[in-house]
Amino acid sequence: MPTEKERLDVAEPQVALLISHVGQLAAELERVSSRLTVLERRLSGAGDGPLADLDAVTGEVAPLVEALRRAWDAEQEILADPARVELKQEVLEYEGLKARRDDARSRLDSGRVPRFERDALSHEVRQVEWLIHANAASAQRAAKRLEADEDAAAEEWRTEAVFAGDKARGEIKDAAARRISDALGQYARMPVWFRVGLGEIPTPDPSFWLESAIAVLAYRLEYGVTDAVSPLGAAPSASSGCQNWVRRTNVHADVTDRLTTLAATFHLQ
Repeated sequence: MPTEKERLDVAEPQVALLISHVGQLAAELERVSSRLTVLERRLSGAGDGPLADLDAVTGEVAPLVEALRRAWDAEQEILADPARVELKQEVLEYEGLKARRDDARSRLDSGRVPRFERDALSHEVRQVEWLIHANAASAQRAAKRLEADEDAAAEEWRTEAVFAGDKARGEIKDAAARRISDALGQYARMPVWFRVGLGEIPTPDPSFWLESAIAVLAYRLEYGVTDAVSPLGAAPSASSGCQNWVRRTNVHADVTDRLTTLAATFHLQ
């Protein structure tokens, strides 16, 4: 039977070998952990390069933004199609009330209406006149707004500006795509709003993430959003019915849906 010393003589080299292996594994784990940290920072936009000024209105972006600003001003007096349809319907309904009242009056004035029908017509005239009075101010505002819309749409400078804006709107998305691609390629540090809104690049397919990033940047450039934290800034309102505000509100809703989808994807992961 081996003595205690003999057992220790056998065990000590094995323990030393195990300690050496543990040390090597710890060093390798530290190296891998450091590499993962770098990769995570790069994927999340927190690269180790210079801060990417994605919002800069410089270079190829400057003339596009200028064209979009001019288009915005041009569309300020032009109604969006849904708003125009709604106002026209309001005016038509008002004119319909007046026609209904005039028809009832004409029948009363003819003197060829039986007494029981005259009472019903008189009651109808009073009701319709009340509705006409109640809706007159709103219908007049609608008619004036439609007239202003028609006049604005006929102005040549507005037509040219809107056309140029539509062209610039497509081009600024391409410019935004190039700007984001360059920043990621240089491992630049992305702005806070970029990391807040878009998070890490998902795998294995980053296409939706990239499309969303382009949409966010194009929105910020077109509408002059400079909020350092919120990707899209304050939510716009389409209450004016103007074409520019309605479009911006619709685009804001679409991009917000994209960001919500990305957030849900990250949560599931």
